[in-house]
Amino acid sequence: MMVGPSGSGKTNAWQVLLSALERLDGVEGVSYVIDPKAMHKDALYGTLDQTTREWNDGLFTHILRKIVDDVRGESGKRHWIIFDGDVDPEWVENLNRSVFSILAFLNVPKSNFSVLDDNKLLTLPNGERLNLPPNVRIMFEVEHLKYATLATVSRCGMIWFSEDVVEPSMMYRNYLSTLASVPLDADDEDAGDVLGSRTGGANTDISTNLETQKQIANMLERYFQDGDLVSSALTFAESIEHIMDFTITRALTTLFSLINKTVQNVIEYNLQHTDFPLTPERIDQYVSKRLLVHIIWAFSGDAKLEIRAELGEFLCKQTGIDLPPMVSGNPLIDYDVQVNNGEWLAWQSRVPVIEIESHAVTASDVVVPTMDTVRHEEVLYSWLSEHKPLMLCGPPGSGKTMTLFSALRKLPDMEVVGLNFSSATTPELILKTFEQYCEFRKTPNGVVLAPVQIGRWLVVFCDEINLPALDKYGTQRVISFLRQLVESGGYWRTSDMAWVKLERIQFVGACNPPTDPGRVPLSHRFLRHAPLVMVDYPGEVSLKQIYGTYNRALLKVVPNLRAYAEPLTDAMVAFYLASQKRYTTDIQAHYVYSPRELTRWVRGIYEAIRPLETLSVEGLVRVWAHEALRLFQDRLVTEEERNWTDDNIDTVSMEHFPTINKEEALGRPILYSNWTSKNYIPVDREVLREYTKARLRVFYEEELDVPLVLFNDVLDHVLRIDRVFRQIQGHLLLIGVSGSGKVSILQVLASIFLF
Repeated sequence: MMVGPSGSGKTNAWQVLLSALERLDGVEGVSYVIDPKAMHKDALYGTLDQTTREWNDGLFTHILRKIVDDVRGESGKRHWIIFDGDVDPEWVENLNRSVFSILAFLNVPKSNFSVLDDNKLLTLPNGERLNLPPNVRIMFEVEHLKYATLATVSRCGMIWFSEDVVEPSMMYRNYLSTLASVPLDADDEDAGDVLGSRTGGANTDISTNLETQKQIANMLERYFQDGDLVSSALTFAESIEHIMDFTITRALTTLFSLINKTVQNVIEYNLQHTDFPLTPERIDQYVSKRLLVHIIWAFSGDAKLEIRAELGEFLCKQTGIDLPPMVSGNPLIDYDVQVNNGEWLAWQSRVPVIEIESHAVTASDVVVPTMDTVRHEEVLYSWLSEHKPLMLCGPPGSGKTMTLFSALRKLPDMEVVGLNFSSATTPELILKTFEQYCEFRKTPNGVVLAPVQIGRWLVVFCDEINLPALDKYGTQRVISFLRQLVESGGYWRTSDMAWVKLERIQFVGACNPPTDPGRVPLSHRFLRHAPLVMVDYPGEVSLKQIYGTYNRALLKVVPNLRAYAEPLTDAMVAFYLASQKRYTTDIQAHYVYSPRELTRWVRGIYEAIRPLETLSVEGLVRVWAHEALRLFQDRLVTEEERNWTDDNIDTVSMEHFPTINKEEALGRPILYSNWTSKNYIPVDREVLREYTKARLRVFYEEELDVPLVLFNDVLDHVLRIDRVFRQIQGHLLLIGVSGSGKVSILQVLASIFLF
C-alpha cells in the first residue's frame, strides 16, 4: 500500500520501478490501473446468476483470468494490478474474503494465511478455481486509510509518502528542463503539419520553437531560485484565504500551464512576423512581466479580488521587474502585457462599450463586457486552448456559466455539452453523454472514444459539480470516475472489460463554494488536475456598466425618458447593494441576492412599459418601485425587514429622482395587473377585489362549499404569483408554515383563468 497526499509521487514511484525492473531483467512489465470506487462492486468482481448459476466476470476477475489463461504469453511478463482509489471495507474486504487473500502475492509468511491462502487459488462463487501465477502483484495507491479495517492494514506492506517527498524546487527543475527540451505541441498530432505548412519545413520550425522555449526557460530560471519570486509568493499564498483547499501541487501546475500559454504567444508572434521576430530583450521583458500576472492567477485565482490585490502588492515589493503606472490604487491584476512590445496595458482599455436593442433585454445570451469578464475570459482561454480541465467556483448568480460560455465562443472547434449534477449523479450520466455525442473506434492500440465530428473537441460542462453526495465511506463516486478520465485519459468499459481511451474530450466544472448548504468539498486527488478560478459577484462599477447598458436599451421604447437611464441604473445598483449587505443567508437560507435580481428587475420594467405609448417619470419610478418590492420584499420574513425595504425604496428613489411627485410615484399600495385592462398598469385594490369576486363566483359553487374572504393579503399574493407566471421561465417557490393558505391562493389564481 502506497499512502500519502495527492501529488507526493506515488504513481511515478511505481511507474519508475516497473520500468527499471524491465530494463534490469528484460521482463516486460504490464500495469492495470483500476479505480475501485469509479465502478460498482459487481462490475469490479463479477456476478453470479442465482437462477442459472452462471458466472460473469468482473474487471478484476477478467484481468486475472486473462493472465492465468496465458493466451498471449502473459506468463513471461510481470503483471501489477494497481487499485488507485479510496479504500473502504466493502470492496477491499471482498478482495480479502470473497475473492482471495492479497497476501499470497506478497510472499508473507504462511503463519499469516488462512487455509485457502496456502493454495494460491482464486475461488469463484460458482466453484471455479484459478491457479494464481507468481508473476502477479497487487498494489494500492490511496490518499488515506481512514476507513480501512485492521484486517486489511495488518496484511499489507505499507509505504508512506509525505508531502516533503516532492518539494517545490523539484517541480521547478522538472518544469524548466521539460520546457527547454520538449516541444509544447509534442502531444498534438497535427502540430508538425501546421508548422510545416507555414514555413515549408516542420523539422526546422520545431527546432526553432524549441530554441525559443530553451531561451525562455533560461530567462525564467532566476525567478524560480530558492527564496526568489515564485517561492516567496507561494509561501504568501499559503497564508491567505482560498475558496477551496489550497495545495502547492495544484498552484504550481496552474502556474506552469499559464506560462506555457505565454511561450506559445511568443512562438505564434514569431511565426506570424518571420521578418521581424521578437528580440531576446523584448521576450525577456514580456515573459517576466507576464510571470507576475500568472503568479497572481495561479496562487490566488481561487480567492476574492481584494486578496488577489494583496498578492499583487506583495509581488510589487519583492521584484525589480518594471511595474505598470498604477494610478488611483488599481491593483496589478488590472493589467496585462502586450506581446509585440512587452509593455503593460490596462484591462479597462480592452473592454468594448456596446449598445443593445430593446428586444435584447429579455434575451438570455447577451453578455455585456466588463473588466472582470474580459479578464476572466483571457485566463480561461489559456487553459481551454491547452485542453486542460478547469473549475469555476463562486456564489450563485455570479456569472460562472456565462463567463465560461463567453470564453468558449472564442474557440470555434469546440462543442459544449452541459450536464447538471445533483446529489444522486452517478458515472452513468457521463457515459450516456459519451454515447450520444461520441463514437467508439477500434484501433491497433485499443478502443478509442472520440467526438463524432472529426477535428472538433467535446467540452463536457459539469454544472454544480460538488453536489453529488458522499457514500458512507466519504467518496463521491462520479468524482472518482472524472478523476480517472482526466488522470488516466480513459476508463474501463464494463461490457467487454476493454480500456477505452478518450480523444478530444475535455472537462470543465462549475460549482458554488463548498461551505454552502448541500455542497461537498472535492477531493484533493481530483482538484490537483484542475486550475480553479473564483468568479465573485461584480463590483459596483461593473454592475453600473452592465445594467446601464440594459437600461439604455429598455428606455428606447419610451423616447421621452431616455435621459433617465443613468439615475435609474444608479438607483437600482444602490438599492441592490444595500439589500445584499443587510440580508444574508446567515439570517435566512433564502436571503440570496445576486445580479440575477437586477436582471429580473430590468426585464420586469421592460415588459411593463413596452406596450405603453407614453409614460411619465413618476410612472417609471412607480414601476421601478413595484418590481423592487416584488424581488426584494416578498421573500422577507419579519415586518421590521419589510418596513426597512419600504423605507429604503423611498429614500433611494428621492435621492436619484429628486424632482418627482412622491405621492404619485410611491404612494402605497403599489399594485400592478393586466386583469382589468390590456396593459400591465397600476390598479386600485377595490376595483381588483370586485373583479376577483365576480370571477370566483363559479369557483365557489363548483369547488368550495363556502366563499373565500378576499382580504388584502390574499389579493396581494394572487398578484405576486400572477406576475411570476406571466414571465418567461417564471418559476416560483412558496414558503410558509402549514395552513397558511399556499394551496388555496394557487387554486384562486387558477380558477380566475379557468372560469
